[in-house]
Amino acid sequence: MPESLAHGHYRRDHDAADPEQALADLMAGQVEHPTPVFGAYEVVSQQQAGLLTVTGVYGTVLSPVTARDEFLQILDRRDNEPRTVSGPRTITPPGSQEPLQCRVIYVTHPDVGDHGWDAECTWADAATVATVREVLLSKVRPDDVDLDALAREVNAIRNDVRAS
Repeated sequence: MPESLAHGHYRRDHDAADPEQALADLMAGQVEHPTPVFGAYEVVSQQQAGLLTVTGVYGTVLSPVTARDEFLQILDRRDNEPRTVSGPRTITPPGSQEPLQCRVIYVTHPDVGDHGWDAECTWADAATVATVREVLLSKVRPDDVDLDALAREVNAIRNDVRAS
């Protein structure tokens, strides 16, 4: 994973968890030679705080749409079945030919007694299946999340982390 994303807007947190091999193993039916990746990033701005994660699997993706849908199901099971409150919407950002599937979810983390809103966009192509998730600040309401703006940001991130 790169040290920064989206033209330096996000900086990698090296204390974040390692990639989950179990995630790659679960995707083995959709991705040949799956390799898991994970990176957590902090917003580089004095006016803004935030956390963004990139979770994915690289390899040879057999069917991108099917792989994306299965990847989301696996992540949802792992994350205690978050409730989708906005979306999912398929968005093709300006200047891109590749769609993203974006949504806002309510996530509960029973192991730490925490919950909150996250916004995420997911994609799959011939070599990558990935989700970019932004942890929303508590003052942000789900209906105030601009999924189109998130998709534009994720499109830049997608180009930064793309496997070739």
